[in-house]
Amino acid sequence: MYIILNEQNIYYQKLGRGKDVIMLHGWGQDVASFHNIAQKLKDYFTIYLIDLPGFGRSETPKIAFNIKDFAEIIKDFIIQNELNKPHLLGHSVGGNISIKLAAEHGEIIDRLVLESSSGIRPQGGINRDLVYVLAKTFKFLVPNVAGIKDKIRHNLYWKLESDYINAGGLKDTLTNILSEDLTTSLSKIKNQTLLIWGDNDEQVKITYARKMYKKIPNSRLEVLENVGHFPHIENPDKFIYFVKDFLT
Repeated sequence: MYIILNEQNIYYQKLGRGKDVIMLHGWGQDVASFHNIAQKLKDYFTIYLIDLPGFGRSETPKIAFNIKDFAEIIKDFIIQNELNKPHLLGHSVGGNISIKLAAEHGEIIDRLVLESSSGIRPQGGINRDLVYVLAKTFKFLVPNVAGIKDKIRHNLYWKLESDYINAGGLKDTLTNILSEDLTTSLSKIKNQTLLIWGDNDEQVKITYARKMYKKIPNSRLEVLENVGHFPHIENPDKFIYFVKDFLT
């Protein structure tokens, strides 16, 4: 199904019955990433799977989005569909969006699940910022002889541990997301919050989960052993157990 939100054509799927749960995927993903767990939770909840703007079958924004823009899209989705305080589950960048929405419009949602959520910008990030500067400098100043410039830039961005190279028309949006630190938003969240993390997450390390746990007042942290950045895919049974227990 499609819905127009903030002049964006947004694709979503609805399945199941019971209390409403909105699931927001991470960067480079789409609704398909949640299909497995949605099928197992649909007997307990009405699940809304949304392709975020620029991903899956949703329209790509004509201008660069920031986290607030994404959050406003989800807020409008809730309002237009007349959902009564749905639960909100966000994975990775979907967690950034969920944090922003809960901090600024927490009254329109019920409980919050943050899975391997980004949002806290690394401290002592001079080297990280330097990678951006160097990469941009190489783009304009280094001649691309025998593909050398592309190789150098690729290595720089690889060290940044981002999807910048593959971001296409969303590169400025990704830059906006990576540059925004949501640390101050965490303490503003009043909703009961479940943090689910893999202890082997290399993209958003467990140290950030612990920081979020300390800053979000009504939160609880569950750590899955031998799991990386995708708990809902790597250990769906344990993930579903914690989500169902928390939301019912």
